Amino acid sequence: MSINGASQDKALGYELAAQWHDKQEKACREIANDIRVGSHVNLKAAVAATHHGASAAGLRNAASELRRQDINEQ
Repeated sequence: MSINGASQDKALGYELAAQWHDKQEKACREIANDIRVGSHVNLKAAVAATHHGASAAGLRNAASELRRQDINEQ
């Protein structure tokens, strides 16, 4: 079973964006746990890390849904 070209491209785009969000989440988590910066920076970084992690998960869910829809159409 293969998915059509447009769906495959879109799903790949979602995955690439999710990988970018993963990278941002990791960087934000490191800053959130860094004792050298102020507590307000730690808090902002922790919130940003949560945002990026959730965005990555949402993008992967969207990519999976595209693939599922295409498989069901076959």
